[in-house]
Amino acid sequence: MDLEKEDQKLAPGRDVLLMGLIQVFVLFIGMYSYMRVTRFQVESTLSLKTPKQNFVKTKEVVNTVSSEVAWNEPASAEKAIREYTEFVVTKRPWLLSLDRIIWGLCFLVPSYFFIRKIARIETAEFTDSANGRDILAGVATGFATFCFVNVASSLIFFIIGKPQSNYLEIILTKNLYMNWKLLGWTVLAIAFGAGIFEEFFFRGFLLKYFEEKNIGSIGLIITSVIFGVVHFNGGSYVAPILLIFVGLSFGISYLKTGNIWVPVTAHITYNASMLLAGFLLGDRIS
Repeated sequence: MDLEKEDQKLAPGRDVLLMGLIQVFVLFIGMYSYMRVTRFQVESTLSLKTPKQNFVKTKEVVNTVSSEVAWNEPASAEKAIREYTEFVVTKRPWLLSLDRIIWGLCFLVPSYFFIRKIARIETAEFTDSANGRDILAGVATGFATFCFVNVASSLIFFIIGKPQSNYLEIILTKNLYMNWKLLGWTVLAIAFGAGIFEEFFFRGFLLKYFEEKNIGSIGLIITSVIFGVVHFNGGSYVAPILLIFVGLSFGISYLKTGNIWVPVTAHITYNASMLLAGFLLGDRIS
């Protein structure tokens, strides 16, 4: 009897370790796959850019970006990513949606295969419907989180000064001002695309397991930290720290309601609020 009680006490620890190992494995596969596909996407997009033509002594000189990027050289990789980002935002904003689809495939496919099929771990019911109350709860959560992040970041920046933003944020805020076309594509990609795919992954796959084992609070912290770390793509370290709190907000909304569409709606609202602010204020939002 004592051994049975001791085994029950150790069970949560084993569950956390098991899910932690599975999550690390799935994250590694997802990040590696996304990195490889993104590199191909950057190289192929830059190689297809319309070349500039100059005629010097009847000879055509074509200035093109080499499709061979030295990814192991930081300067070369950064230059390619900056040129790709500027080209996508200013010329091909629909590629932002393609990027979110690629992210979703790279992370959700291995999650489904290893977490649900092999490990046979319960995941969120993605077929659940959302009523008006759920949608309203999601919208309220997303907007409240947006307000909190802006107030918190303003206080932090007032104390330590404004840190450097990543290049995508710089280019977006520069070009989003009163740009209806770019707003439409970014809402589709960054609001809806990221909101659906990321919530399915972080809350639907990762957090759900901890809830099933009655250790949702531990899972909430772990998945929120992962959520913040995964979103670090250069620039300030303040952003991923704030995004940990964003992940906590979305995670709590899922644990409280049990409906995956509540955090999805919250995520969409949060991202759409950021984009609308950039549309109305431009680079003044920084």
